[in-house]
Amino acid sequence: MPTNEAGVVASIVKAVRKEWPSAWIFKTVGNPWQMPGVPDLLFCIEGAFIGLEVKFQRPGESDAAARGRATQQQQHHIKKINKAGGKAAVVLSAEEALRVIRVAVEERNNGAQHH
Repeated sequence: MPTNEAGVVASIVKAVRKEWPSAWIFKTVGNPWQMPGVPDLLFCIEGAFIGLEVKFQRPGESDAAARGRATQQQQHHIKKINKAGGKAAVVLSAEEALRVIRVAVEERNNGAQHH
């Protein structure tokens, strides 16, 4: 069980690599040269683009409070990615991340069949 945000990120990367070995994974690092608010993890899996903003749910903290720590800039990028046809969300666990990714991949694969 992860005990901080870095632990949640590591568990997500491990789970994604296990389920999709060919996934492209990029871990953003906040610094002065990077655009602020970009999700913590970016993926390209089976043609689907996914951005996940990872939050650690502190002991005793509600789900909503943990998600509510996403900044306005982070929320802005999540909306922009979704509007552009990708899938982005705030996630609190590897299990939740996998659910979001599976939906994105399924939607991408179903959409590809209709073109």
